[in-house]
Amino acid sequence: MLKQFFASLNVAKRCRAYRIGLWQCPHFLFILMGFFIIVSILMTHFVAERYTSPEVEISIVCIVTIVLLVISHAVINSFERVARTSQLKSEFISIISHELRNPLSSIKWQVDLLNGAKQGIGDAERKSITIIAEQNERMIRMINDLLDVSRIEDRAFGLSPEVFSLSDLTTQVLGKYEGFAKASNLKLIFNRPKSDFKVKADEIQFRAVISRFVDNAIRYSAASGEIILTIEDLGERVRWSIADQGVGIPAQDVQHIFSKFFRASNALRYQTEGLGIGLYVTKNIIELSGGSIGFNTIEGRGSTFYFILPKQK
Repeated sequence: MLKQFFASLNVAKRCRAYRIGLWQCPHFLFILMGFFIIVSILMTHFVAERYTSPEVEISIVCIVTIVLLVISHAVINSFERVARTSQLKSEFISIISHELRNPLSSIKWQVDLLNGAKQGIGDAERKSITIIAEQNERMIRMINDLLDVSRIEDRAFGLSPEVFSLSDLTTQVLGKYEGFAKASNLKLIFNRPKSDFKVKADEIQFRAVISRFVDNAIRYSAASGEIILTIEDLGERVRWSIADQGVGIPAQDVQHIFSKFFRASNALRYQTEGLGIGLYVTKNIIELSGGSIGFNTIEGRGSTFYFILPKQK
């Protein structure tokens, strides 16, 4: 019993268990409310002592104490329910994502085997296999994004920084999307700088970041036009940007664009797929790497998304 009491006093540990910040933690708030109650009682005592009899003073102090205790109990219980719900939600997402990823990976291996077969598969069957492979890849990407969101919320999103060329990485990603852009009657233009700027970040995660930007620019562009990528020297930092001539973002949606599970109202008319978490994950990756992210947009004329990273000397 005594051991449990002392364990409950370890506020930091309990807050970490709920995976929330100190100012959202019920146990820290309980201590804070206790301090507030003590201060309130002392102030009530000094005021009552000056202006009332001892009997009235005792009554006032008791009433104030009871009222504050009831209020604090209700507040702490509410916060604890919210904290428990948040913890259960994170655990649910993590478990479901892991369970879904295993069969999807198995499907991917089987589809790859079928795609590699040189005999016994006609053109119609091969086309169906290609569709299955694309949809399976889409599901895997969505599951991975959900896992990333869960790790970000749990403050367990790990990065493996290494030095790499931002220009080379951009060229590699663009090569992957040339066919998609051509099919959409779009032209990808990369204004590659003369200097080869290097940054120190997680190359795998930034490959995903650039892929998301290019993919979104293609999907939300008009029937034809250009998508221009630029890398600029800002002295100690480097700026990467992508500009499209697409649908843009409505003014009322601008402040929510990096929010979790949010999709712009006009985007739903052009692209129905997606969970609305790509830009949320992207923003966190960039900021955890010591960078910043932003955008400029005009509805109906296009958007320019950019990120800025410290340059690796």
